[in-house]
Amino acid sequence: MSVAKDDSLIIRTWYEIAAHAINARASDIHIEAGSQATLVRFRIDGLLQVHSHFPIELHERLIARIKVLARLDLAEKRLPQDGRLCIGLNFSKPNMDCRVSILPTLYGEKAVIRILPSRIEDLDLTEIGLLPDQFTLFQQALSQPNGLILVSGPTGSGKTRTLYSCLRYLNQSHRNLCSIEDPIEIRLAGINQVAYHPRAGLDFPTIIRALLRQDPDVIMIGEIRDAATSQLAIQAAQTGHLVLSTLHTRNARGVLPRLKSLGIDQESLESCLLSVSSQRLIRMACRQCQKLKSTEKVQCSSCGGSGYFGRIGVHEVLNSSKIFDSSISYTRMRDAGLTHVHAGLITQADLESEVGLWR
Repeated sequence: MSVAKDDSLIIRTWYEIAAHAINARASDIHIEAGSQATLVRFRIDGLLQVHSHFPIELHERLIARIKVLARLDLAEKRLPQDGRLCIGLNFSKPNMDCRVSILPTLYGEKAVIRILPSRIEDLDLTEIGLLPDQFTLFQQALSQPNGLILVSGPTGSGKTRTLYSCLRYLNQSHRNLCSIEDPIEIRLAGINQVAYHPRAGLDFPTIIRALLRQDPDVIMIGEIRDAATSQLAIQAAQTGHLVLSTLHTRNARGVLPRLKSLGIDQESLESCLLSVSSQRLIRMACRQCQKLKSTEKVQCSSCGGSGYFGRIGVHEVLNSSKIFDSSISYTRMRDAGLTHVHAGLITQADLESEVGLWR
């Protein structure tokens, strides 16, 4: 096979993988090398599904194609690399932003391509699964001129989308909105987004100190991950800024002991903490399938017969009084999930498997 034909095959192969991922509503594409073949899997509605296998001889060239598109170092095969690229159904005009991660593994480099939301309309606080009373608590917190709003939960629970939805809600011309992200996932017009880049000296504390000199009204910090970041976030919230961030805790009440373990005292927390929420993403039952129940032999074209279409957030949201007074009742995550179950949006089995471990 000539070099030109070989290149054409790889270009076409990558395009077809990406196009199938878009049509399948995948959030991630995994391309991994085995001992005998390359495995391609898509994450759809939270679960990985096998899409295809390719001869292992194609693997290195397929990874190289992804590196070229993501502007990564082709010669570097021993260290992880991160980048961005665009995909789309129109080969000549790709319009969907993706985050790329390359990692060396036993049989070759693995690529994971995260397909980022392409429609700003998807970042709507009314569409993330909040119950009416929870939405009201979010609105009340976001209406404050200063203070700290925290979203907690494990990796993959939708925290970043919630923060972006908050930014979109607050994005008005009279506000200066800034974000510190690792990495920048969604590009939002009107937001001054700064990427975390520690090798260049841009760590979270350095960026926060610089942003505080930029006359910000709202600061979004992708994650509070250490004592220095937590101290600066609290200081910013106490000095006239609205600060939004995420924290890894099991539930909403776990935020207080976590912040105290990072050196934040009770008085500081009481002075600025406006709202704390925790969340999980649960697969949604396919509405089209429900309509087709009477015709059992017809496979649903929306979900491909999986029975699921999309995911919805299950939340628990506490305002300042509920955070510091454990005797005040609130809608717990499982109870919020049962509301979605009764509405036919999710199944009780899915709720228990996702939330039951985190009660």
